[in-house]
Amino acid sequence: MRLVIAFLLGLCPTLALGAVELTMENFESSVTAKNAIVKFYQPWCGHCKSMKPDYDRLSDEYRTSENVLIADVNCGDEDALCEANDVRGYPTVKYYLNGQEDAYEGGRSYDDLKQFVQDKLEVKCNLDKSASTCSEKAIKYISKWSFKGNNEIKKEAARLEGMVEGKMKPELKNWLHERIGILKQIIAGGEL
Repeated sequence: MRLVIAFLLGLCPTLALGAVELTMENFESSVTAKNAIVKFYQPWCGHCKSMKPDYDRLSDEYRTSENVLIADVNCGDEDALCEANDVRGYPTVKYYLNGQEDAYEGGRSYDDLKQFVQDKLEVKCNLDKSASTCSEKAIKYISKWSFKGNNEIKKEAARLEGMVEGKMKPELKNWLHERIGILKQIIAGGEL
């Protein structure tokens, strides 16, 4: 009996909930509320079926994340939504960083997807919880930029965003993304 209860309560590690299903009604609000990666799929698609276990595992890992959403759109049920998002093949994976859409071109394994989410979508430093989520280096950066004007902050954010595609060591690229995230939070008044 205990085993059945544990399984039903989700305490069994093999119980997967899967990705959040988006519809026309909740799509826009979902991809603007959090950074998101969205898989547009058809239930009959073989590539979609083979990607599903790794994608669902990633979704389960980020289910309680305050700033990352892993989601699906079933194009069989949501054809208008898929057409509006220019989906031409399956699966099509797109990501939304601060509400801006871009095509995901990376690998489709769990490890590839997880690395992408960690590097590109996770907000490493949340100003509302800076003591527990930000490094000492990030807190110094926050202190430096918190008292500057919005125009100066926007200019610096644009400069840093222009560097994103450049070649650099992974730890520098992560720090670059973290600084961009910090500046955007300062502009938004600390809200994600």
